[in-house]
Amino acid sequence: MDIFQNILSALEHEDSIMLATIISTSGSTPASAFSKMLVKNSGTVSVGTIGGGCMEGEVILHANRLYNARKAEILTFELNEDDIESGLICGGNLDILIEPVTRNDIPLVEQIKLLRDDGVDCLLATLLTSEGIVSWKQVVLMTDDSIKALASTIPHLTKELDTAIERAYKKHESQRLELPFGKLIIEPMQSTPDLIVFGGGHVSKFVAQSAAMVGFRVTIVDDREKYANLIRFSDAAQTIVSDFSEAFSKLIIKPTTYIVIITRGHAYDEIVLEQAVKTHAKYIGMIGSKRKILATYEHLMVRGISAEQLKSVHAPIGIDIAAATAEEIAVSITAELVRIRRGSLKFPRHLKEELAF
Repeated sequence: MDIFQNILSALEHEDSIMLATIISTSGSTPASAFSKMLVKNSGTVSVGTIGGGCMEGEVILHANRLYNARKAEILTFELNEDDIESGLICGGNLDILIEPVTRNDIPLVEQIKLLRDDGVDCLLATLLTSEGIVSWKQVVLMTDDSIKALASTIPHLTKELDTAIERAYKKHESQRLELPFGKLIIEPMQSTPDLIVFGGGHVSKFVAQSAAMVGFRVTIVDDREKYANLIRFSDAAQTIVSDFSEAFSKLIIKPTTYIVIITRGHAYDEIVLEQAVKTHAKYIGMIGSKRKILATYEHLMVRGISAEQLKSVHAPIGIDIAAATAEEIAVSITAELVRIRRGSLKFPRHLKEELAF
């Protein structure tokens, strides 16, 4: 679900809606940081989720209160007691920013959506006054000019702002700076990640389904039209029919792109991997047995691919859950993609010992 598209659609019919965002968590919580819920139709309809249960209902009540006042507020929820009736037996705390979004914010929302769709990560800076007024919002790209533009609005916080921006971007954590007149909130805005799956077989079919479900924009590449079409892959954003040796000339590989290699043969996997390791893709994973992967690596090193380049490859692909069926293998692959996206896996699985890297 694209919450930003939902915001734009809602503002076609309403002058103002309310947006609830989890901006920080600690301990076990029912939803992750940056989860968002839109409250529209004068507070009668919610879209998205921030964890469910009675807490979500309470947030909707607060959203209604703040809607009438045209104000924003940060609410803290302590989920430390095992309250079965609430449905939230978590033991953690979370802070939720509830704020109005009006038609005046449409250009900003469109900008964020466009950046996310283009695979560009950015930050969103919000200045919330002590009176609960959103004074301004600003998209911050990780460029000197963009950072300087933000810094110019609060010149006395240059050092603290630099640290907050770096932490927000690199650690994907919202940052809050206390000001004499309010709070500056810096929120990471992760882009919609592109997943390019090479191969249109059974495993790819289930990878496309599960990856699309968790928010990846999927492209399927195969050299056979009957295995690369939107009827077979209804969850994919696009399918490309191409010889594997020429496919990369038809693709845009960004630093946020994920590549999964599961073609129908070892030779095709090798052709794709040789090109993939020369890109700046965030993730490259290849299916296969250790023996097959070792042979593939050795062939590529003979052709000039370095051991350093191969260290970036996740192979065998996926989290080890003893998967046997195509569906189970797809689950293990998608789980690894999510783990990489969430920043909890620093190093890929590879045949380091066998290749003596």
